[in-house]
Amino acid sequence: MKIHQDATLSVASLAAGAALDIALDANRHGWLQVARGSVALSGILLAQGDGAAISGEARLKIAGGSDAEILWFDLA
Repeated sequence: MKIHQDATLSVASLAAGAALDIALDANRHGWLQVARGSVALSGILLAQGDGAAISGEARLKIAGGSDAEILWFDLA
């Protein structure tokens, strides 16, 4: 699908207790959307349907609180 923007969309499945590290360039922004389950984003609990805007962070740690599916948007 083309969105005609300077953006990348990634999808991930995380098992409970699994972790994912994401690097975010200084001139980029991120959006994390929890499609199913729950995750902890740098220690903040997010449940199904929750989203989080991220700016000014170089590295993020996403840990599965329960089996989860997430969408990660890397944005200009």
